[in-house]
Amino acid sequence: MNSLKLKETMEQIHMPTDMQEEIIQNVGIKMQQRQHRANARKKALAAAAAFTLIAGSAIPIHAGIRYLVKDRLEQLPKQELEELNQLLQNQDNVEADRFSRAFTDSEYARMKRLEEAYTQGTFPKQQLARTDSSSQLPEDALCYAVDTGTYYLPARTLTDEELLQIIDFRYVTDYALDQGEAAQNALNAQKAEEDRRKDTIRQKGWLTEQEARKKADSYLYQEYGISGEELEPFVLLHEPAEEILTYHFSYQTEDDTTLYGYGIDLNAEDGSLVDTSEASLPKR
Repeated sequence: MNSLKLKETMEQIHMPTDMQEEIIQNVGIKMQQRQHRANARKKALAAAAAFTLIAGSAIPIHAGIRYLVKDRLEQLPKQELEELNQLLQNQDNVEADRFSRAFTDSEYARMKRLEEAYTQGTFPKQQLARTDSSSQLPEDALCYAVDTGTYYLPARTLTDEELLQIIDFRYVTDYALDQGEAAQNALNAQKAEEDRRKDTIRQKGWLTEQEARKKADSYLYQEYGISGEELEPFVLLHEPAEEILTYHFSYQTEDDTTLYGYGIDLNAEDGSLVDTSEASLPKR
């Protein structure tokens, strides 16, 4: 059984304390950047993805964005998306989006509430201000500097409008990157490989995903005392180095202070338990 705390993982990567704080906040508000951005921002994303990778997979946070947000993103001009994609792809020297200071407890709490409101159609009145150079920042105002990939936050408390602008910009940038040719090619290749593995399982008459899910739920309860019936796990069909086709089920639970991740890996042929994994992450 593998068990590892996110903090320990970050320490192994030798992340600065302020970056660790920032990453924990990002995961806590469920705005983690997608895996295909790792090529440009590899080191910081390795830590930002630690929680989900410990559990065996990257949980697709934005996969279930609500209709109003999806409609807003799809209405963005294609040229604007292409320009934003190019801008982000050119940030070769930027490891990850950062913030000039940590959020206060109040800002952090409001950020979480406002993201929920955002998914229900509460959008900012204006776009986030951007500048090409961090040497040309407006005074006492929220601004994103392209050259450093940093959100520069004023010393004063951020308003709800400003927090919504940050939320909106991160959704828009993720969407712009998703529409890029590199991301689409990667997704197509991943789908083709997934389809190949599913074909192998069908041809050999091995476990279906539904059959594997029942066994995974059983192992989840056996190993951790948690019922999986009411949970919606992320499912991944993968092929480890041993070349054994494996179903991975990644479950997530939470309480008032902590997010918990549990991974169950099953042999796709006979449903035997291959591996388990767990992780915990403080929300704040």
